[in-house]
Amino acid sequence: MLITVSILGFNSKVVNGVEGKKIAYITFDDGPSKYTSRIIDTLDDNNVKGTFFMINDNMIVFKDDVRRMTAEGHGTGFHGVTHDIKELYKTEDSAIEEFRTCNRTFYKITGETSRLVRIPFGSKPYMVESIYKKFIDEGFLVWDWTLDTEDWKSSEDQIVSNILYYARERNEVVILLHENQRTVDCLNNIIAILKERGYEIRPITHDLKPKNFW
Repeated sequence: MLITVSILGFNSKVVNGVEGKKIAYITFDDGPSKYTSRIIDTLDDNNVKGTFFMINDNMIVFKDDVRRMTAEGHGTGFHGVTHDIKELYKTEDSAIEEFRTCNRTFYKITGETSRLVRIPFGSKPYMVESIYKKFIDEGFLVWDWTLDTEDWKSSEDQIVSNILYYARERNEVVILLHENQRTVDCLNNIIAILKERGYEIRPITHDLKPKNFW
């Protein structure tokens, strides 16, 4: 039985201004971690690029993985510092300060910056418009997802089945995954399925219009 997933509806014919193309963005939250190097290995073995939304302290611990994903052309963005709703929205500025902190850490590690962000638990319903506007005014690109695999609680078969079912008839999918053992174990199958369905797997880059819940 398939579990419920969160999906946003987007135009199925026009993808980032290119009609007819099928594009998939495979994204990973909560890293880097002990699983990151294996995730990158799998992506590289399949000649595709993923996108990583990283937590500040994890970047500090796994600096080599941050450098590697950046050097190899994977998408790199931020997922905050605390991953705690109460702390994230403690003040009007606490959320954006978390992501400024991430950007400073990323720069110290790689010498580069990023404007790609994914808000913990999504940009809705917890984020209010005034805080969302701060991110936009600062130039951050807020990305949510169009297909939530719920891999944090699903079996490998459920994760793959969700992608098979919910990606059908969609020309563009932003797939939410997390850095855990189940995701590592089924990532090769996920990539194979997407390729079989005709998707071109790309990293999220700064020139793309963000897909978010706003």
